[in-house]
Amino acid sequence: MKRLKISGMNLVDEKGNQVLLNGLCFICRDKDKGYLEPNIESKLAFYAKRGFNVIRLGIFWDGVEPEPGKYDDDYLNRVAEVVRFAEQVGLYVFLDMHQDLFSAKFIDGAPEWATLDDGLDHPEELTIWYEAYLSSPAVIRAADHFWGNHPAVDGVGLLDHYEAMWEHIASRFHGYSNIIGFEPMNEPYIGSLAPKAFGEAFGAIMQNNPSFDPNSPQSATPSERELMMGILTEHFVTFDKEILMPFYNRMLRAIRKVGNIPIVTGSNIYGTAVKTGIEKVRDSNGVVDTQQIFAPHGYDTVVDTDRYDEYNKEHVTEIFAQKRLSQLELQLPVIVGEWGNFPSGAFTKSLIEHMTEILEQYHWSSTYHQYVAGMEGDENYSSLERGYPVYIAGRLIAYRYDYEQKRLTVTWNAVKDGKSKLYLPDLRSMNNWSVSHEAEIELEPIEGEIGGYVSVSAREEGVLEAVIG
Repeated sequence: MKRLKISGMNLVDEKGNQVLLNGLCFICRDKDKGYLEPNIESKLAFYAKRGFNVIRLGIFWDGVEPEPGKYDDDYLNRVAEVVRFAEQVGLYVFLDMHQDLFSAKFIDGAPEWATLDDGLDHPEELTIWYEAYLSSPAVIRAADHFWGNHPAVDGVGLLDHYEAMWEHIASRFHGYSNIIGFEPMNEPYIGSLAPKAFGEAFGAIMQNNPSFDPNSPQSATPSERELMMGILTEHFVTFDKEILMPFYNRMLRAIRKVGNIPIVTGSNIYGTAVKTGIEKVRDSNGVVDTQQIFAPHGYDTVVDTDRYDEYNKEHVTEIFAQKRLSQLELQLPVIVGEWGNFPSGAFTKSLIEHMTEILEQYHWSSTYHQYVAGMEGDENYSSLERGYPVYIAGRLIAYRYDYEQKRLTVTWNAVKDGKSKLYLPDLRSMNNWSVSHEAEIELEPIEGEIGGYVSVSAREEGVLEAVIG
């Protein structure tokens, strides 16, 4: 596969074509399954035949370094087999060092030897799993020890272990042309700063409204929400700048010792709701590294609950509008690393199609979170397959896929004799198509499927619009 690199706010291939990525997260948190989705190859082959071209593949510190300084290369070899298979079927991969509640002791992430919780309590019964980020003394303490680089049982600091581990991973995977990025940590958790920040925010609201229930922050009035977000943003941006960015720069040094694969940086665990403090990564001399991808996440407050009848599309739109502002400040390409996490229901397609509109508006790549067993045969998830420009020879101006009409409209500033490739879920709709300027159209059906690719080769440079379907 053609190796991708960064050019301004775009991903480009070796020919300079602007590339969009549409894919899924594959995150297997089950240690007994080897931290890999069973029969993952069949799932990858299925989605590759439906126009998907990227996966975010979860790996785990507990899997990579089960003992201090000792790496499980058998595990990494199994991951490498998945990466190789993904390349065979035309999928790019970015590796996500995943964590939820910091450690495998609580859900997944760090090995137990790196979980320095000082024997503090961890609540067993929670309404929602992520409440533990604020209520578990054990999780909070373990994160604080990590960010403080406190020594493990071998006397080596936890951050030092983590940096060495990433050098080992980068060395193992830098030769794969379909690897587009290394994500050092999923949704880095900020430790004791979290209850401090929320406590200060809730306290400020309760000064004026003593009846406010901190357990129901969604009940805040608009003015209370503004006050709360202001306080949280101040704390979380400080964490991003003073702790998270030095961490990313450390991981960059480890990765750059062996190659130039982009580093994928996201916000802290609460970065879905507040402004990010993420900056451009720099080497040890302070020089900006040009190969960096911004990978924000975004969810509505009902995520992981049974309250999807209260899902607020406007709120999700606002979240990603803020991420767009951050992108424009950073001038980095975006892959939305996580969105959705929708249960299967009559509402699912509508919510997916709403997010598709956001991705189209900002010309973003994304990986839906996450694959769940059987979803490939579930009609409620069918809107994940959509028409989109896979790559553009020139500069993309706009595109829109009409799910109902099965029509894809793409406008771009074309390069003369440049070949652009579009994906359409149903090529039978090609009975109707038009191109605004002289161009050569070529169909590339996918064997055994109704979908396929449409190649458009412009015969002159300038703005070109293709309407297919």
